[in-house]
Amino acid sequence: MKISKYILISGAALMVSLTSCVGDLDTKPTNPTDVTDLTTKDQYLGLIMRAYGGLVQEGGISVSDGGAGVYTRQLFNQQELPTDECVIAGNWDDAGIDELVYAQPSADNHWTYEMYSRINFQIALCNTVIRQLGDAGEFFSDAELDAFKAELRVLRDLSYYHMIDIFGKGPWTDEDSPVGTTPPTYSRTELFEAVVGDLLDAIPHVAPAAQQEYGRISREAAYALLAKLYLNAGVYTGNPMWQECANACLEITKTIPNLAPTYKYLFCGTNRKYVASSTYGTEYGEILWSVPQDETTMQTYGGTTYLSGGAYSTESPYNSYGLVSAPWQGPHMRPETVDRFESGDQRALFWGEDFFQKNLYDITTWGAEGDCGYQCIKFVYTPEDHYLLPDGCADESNENYAAYHQYLALDIFNSADTPVFRLADIYLMLAECGKNGATVDGLSYYNKVRIRAGLGAVSNYTDQDLLDERNRELYWESHRRSDLIRFGKYTGSAYNWEWKAGVQQGGAIENYRDLMPIPTQFTPTLGQNPGY
Repeated sequence: MKISKYILISGAALMVSLTSCVGDLDTKPTNPTDVTDLTTKDQYLGLIMRAYGGLVQEGGISVSDGGAGVYTRQLFNQQELPTDECVIAGNWDDAGIDELVYAQPSADNHWTYEMYSRINFQIALCNTVIRQLGDAGEFFSDAELDAFKAELRVLRDLSYYHMIDIFGKGPWTDEDSPVGTTPPTYSRTELFEAVVGDLLDAIPHVAPAAQQEYGRISREAAYALLAKLYLNAGVYTGNPMWQECANACLEITKTIPNLAPTYKYLFCGTNRKYVASSTYGTEYGEILWSVPQDETTMQTYGGTTYLSGGAYSTESPYNSYGLVSAPWQGPHMRPETVDRFESGDQRALFWGEDFFQKNLYDITTWGAEGDCGYQCIKFVYTPEDHYLLPDGCADESNENYAAYHQYLALDIFNSADTPVFRLADIYLMLAECGKNGATVDGLSYYNKVRIRAGLGAVSNYTDQDLLDERNRELYWESHRRSDLIRFGKYTGSAYNWEWKAGVQQGGAIENYRDLMPIPTQFTPTLGQNPGY
């Protein structure tokens, strides 16, 4: 099954009527030509890919800017903007962005509303597709249907993980829930237990990466999600589960043996070759789960498009990173992350030392010489073999144009997949588990990550070292807020970064902000988190 083909089929109106978890999200086909009766195998495959595409496509929820409402973009804003990794300045003038940048969102913040809406819509979409597959017996074997349903459950559980992590509670539904009724509201612990139970039941029915085609969830990807839940179990339930986390991680290391040789290539326009799958192999399949993108067949204003063209400055050499059209000048880096890199660290992928000011003295605007915040160039459009292009390559009169124009993206859309989970993250999780009493050689895994980065091995590491290493390895991959909370460094004043709490030098934020507010639109049904 070629994912790009079926993503296109799914985009051609293969959208059945959905009834989601909350009445505010009830949706029906908006096009009278939409297909609601599925009569071919391709239509069913398109519907399955529509569920996968829910992480990267627009539609389904009510937003003023469809591109800004894409799942991966919303997730990035929730997990990165309130932290020491990323900032968006006032030049975008998007209502509510400043609340996220200051780590002080309100219940009326439209970004948190859109994130919560997107989570619930994705859950409803997965439930609907699982139900529809009950009528697909003439096109698929029982084994194929079992595998599809298991993958869709894991895909649904990813959204439940984000609900647990960001909001702490919400409505619980699965494919067996009655349609059209108000579902029960689960607490954080109840959601955790339900999702972990669902994953444990689904994982044996998901194909391992060596037997799974690119674009579909593998067993190792499902174990990575399970490990993430166990990693944060102490935060979610008050009951740490370090050995369970280590065990899930070790299941992955049995079959995915190596990190990719070169860090930066994991985020370039051809990074899909590092997605563990039967299509591209598993020897260097460091990306355990990715959200596929393609500049022509799977376009998105979220994902890596947002993190590359969306983040580049018009004053930077963005043609060298493979972009022709004008960038958006959006997210930039905070100085705390820039300063955390040691000399020689190959992961230090940012630009601006001789152009932008590193510190965020003024975040009301940027884009001109002297403005604040370095530009992140971790995510690029170019392929491995021409990672950086010569200056002037986008100019047809330039001598380099003929040789390199084929590596240039003519529009803002990026073909680089969005990594969801990587093996390097699994290694650092094992290091953290080992530090917290699990039976595992955490130091060896910690050093594997450092050595790939071009740094030397160490003989020991502290909790702070772990948190710092996660920052250097995983910046801008939508993990940071969760990590800071787990290490006790998000709320309060144990660690301040520039513009935390809305002041340039950084200030304390209240402990209740470890959870985002339940958006006002949902509080009549779900209630509000304490403190808001």
